[in-house]
Amino acid sequence: MKSRLVLKVNNLEESQHFYSQFFKWSEEWKDDINEIVQMRLPSGGAVLLIRGDGEKFKDYTDVAFVKPDPGQRFYIMGEKVEMLKQECIDNQMEYELEVDPGFGQLIMVEDPDGYIVSHWEELYMSDKDILSLYKNGIDRIDTVLEGLSESDLDLVRAEGKWSIRQTALHLIDSDMTLFHRIKFALAEDGRVYKNNPYDPNQWEAGTNYKERSIDTEVSLFKLIREHVLTLCDRLPNALNRKIQTEDQGELTVRKMVKMVAGHSKGHFEQMEETRMIHRV
Repeated sequence: MKSRLVLKVNNLEESQHFYSQFFKWSEEWKDDINEIVQMRLPSGGAVLLIRGDGEKFKDYTDVAFVKPDPGQRFYIMGEKVEMLKQECIDNQMEYELEVDPGFGQLIMVEDPDGYIVSHWEELYMSDKDILSLYKNGIDRIDTVLEGLSESDLDLVRAEGKWSIRQTALHLIDSDMTLFHRIKFALAEDGRVYKNNPYDPNQWEAGTNYKERSIDTEVSLFKLIREHVLTLCDRLPNALNRKIQTEDQGELTVRKMVKMVAGHSKGHFEQMEETRMIHRV
């Protein structure tokens, strides 16, 4: 399996030891000049640890890969958060824990290079609640943005954070990228699907979030959700339909709808927080 996550590190041995000891990543192979190591995650994915500024690592990555900068967050899905929490406590490591009841929990730890390692674990939610959360996003995006001027859309909740405009465009892009997978699962139940992860920071810069209107995108967001909900209502066994992926295994429509509904929920809350801070 080729890697879809690349981390540039200052000290390869130190980083390899950190991830092996605390997160149980295992070495798959190392190059002859000790500049690239491929690590295997307990959940099955692969990550490249690299040092230096060369491009040789691209020989070992998938066509689509993510290469965050130190200080940025990256996500590892499907890990047992309570076990990782205990590991942090046992080793006196600082961590942050976020729990969204019925949806999921996230534990965040900073690595030696400043990356925010974010492990996500899904929690149980009924089908009725999943579809309700997804549907509520259609009205909530209007409520969150209601009455904001163009200048209001550029407000941020803290230095270095995305503005309301950037956050809105990001959550809409995330809905669109996951919609592709949902539609394939609904139309071709069980098919093999090659995931193409996207880098939110590249999409933000590459499509100029900072200066774009959001009106068309908001309309698209609502239409996509209405379309998915109609299909889930009309097609038999819709939520159990699925795609098979190399890096994430089986992904059901249920899981993907819940994932994107929870993602947007978090960003709606960030935009509401920004409005509260600036009293707009």
